[in-house]
Amino acid sequence: MDGQDDWGNIPKIEDVTDADAKAEVERLAGLDTAAYETERKAAASKLGWRASVLDAEVNKARPRGAGDAEDGDTTETIETVEPWPDPVDGASLAEEIRDRLKAHVVFGAAHDADAAALWIIGSYLMDTWRLWPRLLVTSPTKACGKSTLLEVIDAMAHRGFIVSNASPAAIFRAIEAWKPTLLLDEADTWMKQNEELAGVLNSGHTRRTARVIRVQEVNGEHLPTAFSTWCPMAIAGIGSQRDTLMSRSIIISLRRKLPDESVQRLPFDLHAQLLRTRRQIARWAVDRAVTLGAMETEPPACGDDRLQDNFTPLWRIAQALGDVWPERIAAAYAARAMAEDEDAEPAGIMMLRDIAELFATRPGRPDRIATTEIVNDLIAMEERPWADWRHGRPLSAQSVAKQMKPFGIKAKVLKLHGASARVYLQSDVEAAAARYTAQKCNLVTLQQNQQVSTFSKRSPEQKVTPETSHNTLKINEGYGVTPTEAEADGIARTPEAIEAVWDAATALARKNGRNG
Repeated sequence: MDGQDDWGNIPKIEDVTDADAKAEVERLAGLDTAAYETERKAAASKLGWRASVLDAEVNKARPRGAGDAEDGDTTETIETVEPWPDPVDGASLAEEIRDRLKAHVVFGAAHDADAAALWIIGSYLMDTWRLWPRLLVTSPTKACGKSTLLEVIDAMAHRGFIVSNASPAAIFRAIEAWKPTLLLDEADTWMKQNEELAGVLNSGHTRRTARVIRVQEVNGEHLPTAFSTWCPMAIAGIGSQRDTLMSRSIIISLRRKLPDESVQRLPFDLHAQLLRTRRQIARWAVDRAVTLGAMETEPPACGDDRLQDNFTPLWRIAQALGDVWPERIAAAYAARAMAEDEDAEPAGIMMLRDIAELFATRPGRPDRIATTEIVNDLIAMEERPWADWRHGRPLSAQSVAKQMKPFGIKAKVLKLHGASARVYLQSDVEAAAARYTAQKCNLVTLQQNQQVSTFSKRSPEQKVTPETSHNTLKINEGYGVTPTEAEADGIARTPEAIEAVWDAATALARKNGRNG
């Protein structure tokens, strides 16, 4: 825990001279806040000092105006942009962001660039959202453009800041001090096995829970101090991350380009070139903050509440943009819902789903099936692990009983075809399946659910930003925006409008599926 090293004295190391200590303090004073926090504990231990003593010496050694954590950041560390002076056509701006993303990397799925473009716009509206998903950039191997994509996102997102390694304390202290869009690269090398970091990253998914508490020394007294973890965060790495992080993320896949595919190299001054883009996004966010905060539309139910929650902010941004963007995000959502991998399910859930399917497809819909029949039918299923369940051996009746026990399902000895047999009952299996197995989505089921999701599950009074409110947050500080008069006209809210979106999304998803 951050601050634990402040208790008691660390033994003095004999071979550290005063000159060594002075040189080390001067070196640390030249680091930015995040880099210093990463090295702070090890440096204090090396010098034989308490961390609080080292903090004081480093602060004294820093030049005036260098920008420590109390005085804010320097211009070189985190940029603050002035919104564009004129109103902005949001749909055209989003198209420009999308084109820039696609110019430099090869996306693995047709609609990933659409979702990433909307995520970048949403990074300017953090005071509007209750929940904001991570952007998780993955690839199957190296040299697929993950770092390149992060650099492009950094050039367009709100107060972007890229790092390739950081301690949990450095991350939440940087968020508290700078309110950045944090871009974390090389995640496969340092993030997945870090339990403390996982808690920090998970906490920032919803604004109400986005805080951690640490003890720090204030005037010689150790006090509990809250640090915010609420910021847009994009994470890039090879392969998968923890399932708790992936479920809180919009997942973007990249692939290595083919010989006949071409991408543009990043210009040296990309960040400077895209200053106009950042200013125009900031202006659009200012003009639409109240409208977006008052919106209650959300994607249709897909059987995965977390996926639906993650796409809700992007869904609302797309509706506010208009033009082709509602259709694009609808197709992206449908594609992600259909791509959910059944193999990622826990074995017990997968088996419960398969046994329920056996009951549903049996001729005559029997009310009971013998355990031996269930075992044999499970083993016969292709693309399932039951035939090679344990060390090359197939599933057994005992394995089925063990997996079904947590769901309250037990085999019973009852009459079957005139003889006693151990059987599972349809009523037990179907009741558990209804509770624990989510409906698998496709475009048809999403269309069937669209009218149910026309309005939010929240009550009308629970708006993030009321239409009549006057938001006094400053434009240039952190995530604050000062909305102008809302323009709610033209935003699709009716069942008919959403149905039209889904019709277009169906055609678009099928077209991209054929071309993919």
